[in-house]
Order: sequence, then C-alpha cells, then structure tokens
Amino acid sequence: MSTINDFIKQHPAMGPLLVLGVVAVCTTDTTTQLGFAHGVLYTPLVVLASLTSRSQLIHLTSLLSLAGLWLGYVISPAAPDGFATVYILANRWLATLAIILLWWLGLLASNAQKEQEHQQTVALQTTEDLRYARVVASLSHWQFDDHSKVIHLDQASQTLLGVTEPELTLEQFVQCFADKSQATIKHNVHLALKQQQVSLFETQLCEENRSPIWLNVIAYPDPVYPEQIRGLLQNTEQSHQKADMLAEQQLRFIQLADSMPVKVWTATAAGVVDFASLTFVEFCGKSAKTIVQDWLNLIHPDDRDSTLAQWQYAVATKTPYKIEFRILRADGVYCWHLTSALPIYNASGEHICWFGSAMDISEQKALWLKADQMRQSLYQTLESITDGFFSLDKDFRFTYFNQSAADLFAHNKQPALGKLLTEICYAPGKDFSLLTTTVQRAFYKQQTEQFLFVLPDTAIAVEFSVYPAEQGVSVLMQPQAVNQQNLALIQSATISRLTDD
Repeated sequence: MSTINDFIKQHPAMGPLLVLGVVAVCTTDTTTQLGFAHGVLYTPLVVLASLTSRSQLIHLTSLLSLAGLWLGYVISPAAPDGFATVYILANRWLATLAIILLWWLGLLASNAQKEQEHQQTVALQTTEDLRYARVVASLSHWQFDDHSKVIHLDQASQTLLGVTEPELTLEQFVQCFADKSQATIKHNVHLALKQQQVSLFETQLCEENRSPIWLNVIAYPDPVYPEQIRGLLQNTEQSHQKADMLAEQQLRFIQLADSMPVKVWTATAAGVVDFASLTFVEFCGKSAKTIVQDWLNLIHPDDRDSTLAQWQYAVATKTPYKIEFRILRADGVYCWHLTSALPIYNASGEHICWFGSAMDISEQKALWLKADQMRQSLYQTLESITDGFFSLDKDFRFTYFNQSAADLFAHNKQPALGKLLTEICYAPGKDFSLLTTTVQRAFYKQQTEQFLFVLPDTAIAVEFSVYPAEQGVSVLMQPQAVNQQNLALIQSATISRLTDD
C-alpha cells in the first residue's frame, strides 16, 4: 500500500497517465449514446489527481474533465428513443458539481498536506538546531522526581559527570561536585522545588570523579509537574580557560608596561583612559586610579585645551596621536613629554582600544632651548662684525647671511634665503667661476679653502675662507686694503688660477 501511495504522489508518470485517462473517458463518452452514467466516469480521475497532492495536476485533471464532460454532451450520439433529455442534463450537472467539489476538496487536502510537511520540516530543523545549540553551549539535562527521590540523567550528563548509571539519588548526584559546593547544590534543588524558582550555581566537579572542570548547575521547576525539577549542566571550562589566559595576558602586559622606561597608558575605543603604568605612578606621585580619572588636571594649564582638542580629534578620526605637553611631577615641577598613541584593531578590523606612551623630553627641551639661545647669540655676533659671513646648505642655497655679506654682494645681486649661490653670483659678462667652483670643491672634498677674489664691478679684494661641513659650508668674507698695483696682480693671479684649475 505504501508503494502505491509513493507511486501516486511522486512518480512523474502520474501526470501523463491522468491526461490519458481523461482522453480515454472522453473518447468513450463521445462514441457512445448519451446516457445517465457517462459523466460520473471523470470523478475517479479527479480523486486520483487529488491523491497526488500536486496542485497543478489537480487543476489540469479537473479542467480537462469538465471540458470532456460537456464536449461529450455536445458531440455524442443521440440518446435512445424514449430517454428523457432531463435525465442526461441532470447527469451532466451532477457530474460537474461532483468534479468541482472533488477539485476543491483535493486542493484543500493538498494544501493541508503541504502545511503538515512544512511543520514537520520546521520541527525537524528546530530539533536539529536545539541539538546543535546544546552541543555549542555544552548543555546536558537532568531531572529530579521528588516522589522517587531519583535524578534522571541524559547521556551527555552521564559523560560530563563521569558516571555510568542513568539514575542517581540526590546524595549521589551532589557528591559528583566539589565538597564546598555540595550543600549549596542540594539547597538550590530544594529551593527550586518548594519555592518554584530558578537557581543557578557555578562550581567544579569532584576531583575523584573527573578533572576539576568548571560548570553551571541550573535547576528550574517543571511547568507541568510541580513535584519535579528539571535541570541543566553547562560545561564552562573553556570560558574559564579563556578568562585565565586573558588575565595572564593582562598581567604580562602590566608587568611589561611597568618595566619600560617610558610611561605607558591605554584607553578605550571611545577615548576613555583606563590604565596607567607604574612609571606614571612613580613620576606623578599619585595612584593609578587618580591618574586615570583625573589625567587632564596633571597637564600644565596652558597645554590642556590644545591637548584635549587634539586627543578628541584623534579619537573621532581614529588617526595616530602625537603631541608635546607638560606633565606635573611629584615635586610640583612641570616636565615636557612627547606623548603618542595608536589605535589598536582586532582580527575583524574592529577598533578596540588605544595604546599610548609618554616620554620625558624635558632635558632635550632644555638642550634645544640652550642651542637656540646660542644660535641667536651667534647670529647677533655675526651681525655685529664688519666682515661678511654667509652659510649654504648641501645644495648651495643660502641659509644665512649677515648685513656685511649683503652689502658686499649688493654691487651684483642682493642675496636671499633659499637662493642658489650661482643665482647671486651671476651677471652677463662677469666671471664668478673662481668663487663658485672653489666653494663647491671645498664642500665635495671636505677641506678648508682660502683665496683672494675681486668682486666684479668693484675695486674690492675679498679674502674668502670656506669651511665645509656635512650639511653645507660656511664662508667668511674679509675685505682687504690693496692699491691699484696689487689689485692688478690679484686679478692676474685669479686668471692664472682659473687657467690652472
């Protein structure tokens, strides 16, 4: 019987067979005389189509049956003499109503079966989902009956507890857990039974039964049977291992941060500072909690607004943070620090925190300030001397010149910072090659050069002293007092030196 049902419902030949059946009945109907029973021959075909539960086949068979029914009435041979037409029409109309009724009932049955199959599929999927959820969540079930005083365990619970029996007494059940938690578990079971409330307790397994893994013991009242308690066991060992690993990693980070000479700090992705290293604590003379909560007040009042504004911008744009500001030391002195921070992302690309450091640069700042003061003093000295002085970078561009040097070059072109030496020492028909080539040679050979050179269009002989360095050259210009005879000799010597070079 099952094989026949499967053939009717699933075999692809059912469609052609039903169509052939309708054609056969129609052929028989149209080749025989009209009678009372011909119309009802279509109804078994509609019933058979309904059994397939295929909506399209039910529609097709029903429509063809109605068409064949009335086609047979039109083209069939006339009824025998004396046979009333009213009986023929009654037969056709009754057959039509029967086909329509079976058509409707067949569609209802088909829809009902599809809905049932859908519910069965959903139930099966739900069961599978629950099974996988229990596996993923490491859940197993147990049940306590207050009448029999017995706890029933499923297979997963037996495996987890390390027992072989599916039924245990309450005493045997609680003995599976660590000694310090046995009384609490028994109390929670009775509490769930008497007060009909859920209880949850985290404990470890007894070392004698299994390795002391962590798990949750959950008890809740049965919604149907008040005398029964249902429960769950959840293995949480992996979560504890992860928590232990995380705690160990955090401890290592703190130890590393405390051992570093720079001050280390971290902040949440939202920019809230949540950690300050021991070096920060020792420098500021305040607790880590105070530094974390009140870090802005440890910054010099003149630096707070710019520091906060730049930090808020970095947090909003997730861009690296770098700034210099002064931090209050334990003795009340503000010291300059170079502070930087980088956004940290996890493997999924999610911004999770900020990692920052602050390096004390107060000594460097003092050296820079002293060097700047010395440079300013040097420039003032160079401006006050009567000799000319200028400096060039490695590309032979002016980086400095005093007023005396500007005056000496004024007969040709006024020097300017950033201008090339060859731009200033150039004029149509004038020869500056001794000056430019000697300066370049001194730099490339890294050796001091001294020479006399008469500036074009002037009667001024200048002694040039060129002092090379890695970053460029410095040139001292000392005008020399010479008469016309010596001036002619200097010019002749210059021509001779250029020829030799």
